[in-house]
Formats: sequence, structure tokens, C-alpha cells
Amino acid sequence: MKKLVLFLSLLISFSSCEKEAGEGGTSVIQGQVYKIHTFQNFTTGEWDTLYYQLDSGKDVYIIYSDDINAVYDDKFETDYNGVYRFDYLRKGDYIIYTYADSIDMNNVSYDFPLFTHITISNNNSVNTVDDFVIEKNQ
Repeated sequence: MKKLVLFLSLLISFSSCEKEAGEGGTSVIQGQVYKIHTFQNFTTGEWDTLYYQLDSGKDVYIIYSDDINAVYDDKFETDYNGVYRFDYLRKGDYIIYTYADSIDMNNVSYDFPLFTHITISNNNSVNTVDDFVIEKNQ
């Protein structure tokens, strides 16, 4: 009887543990990275903006918490359409980010991070992140 009580108490304690955000689950975070190009139309004099899909190879990073100061836990290189996907995630809070490149008025190129917070609240879910829009003016 003592062994049965010990076994049941161990079983209950292990089954009630809440796992932290990270790998080992059944959920997905996915999205797409776009670029925009703003320019002045020489025929009309108006400012126009073009939206287009990013070339492949842009890194998108994931942090398995809601702390933007933490070191990233994994990264995904976008495909030919700028699509990324993080599979096998557990319920919890995540930060997704990528770097935008821009050129200032002095033609100096620089990168800066764009962060998005996402919470996975259900198992077996597909969570689509609002698209990252990267601006590059030339």
C-alpha cells in the first residue's frame, strides 16, 4: 500500500509540471518578411512605395521567453518567398525578430532589430505572425 501511495504521488507530481516555452511541443509560429522601397516618381513627382517579397536568406530569430534582452534560442533562414517557420513549440511566450536594413540621408547603411511578441496558448496550433516589413530606400 505504501508503494502504491508513493507511486501515485510521484505520478501526480510529474504530470502537473508546467513546461516552459521552447521546443518539444506541437505548435508552429510562421510568417513572412517583405521589403518596401519608397521612391519619388519622376513623371508625377509623387512618392510611391513598392512592396515585394524578400530574397531568400534573411535570418529570423526566436527567443523562448518574452525577454528581448535574452540571447536567441534558434534561427530560421527564409525561403525564396521570405517565409519562415518554427515548428515543435510548446505553449508560452516567444519573441520573434529580424534585422531591417536601411540607408539614411547620408547614404550610410545600418541594421536595426524588429521585434514581435507572440503567445502560444493552445497545443497543436499554427500561429501566424504579422509580416515583418523591412524598408530599404536607395
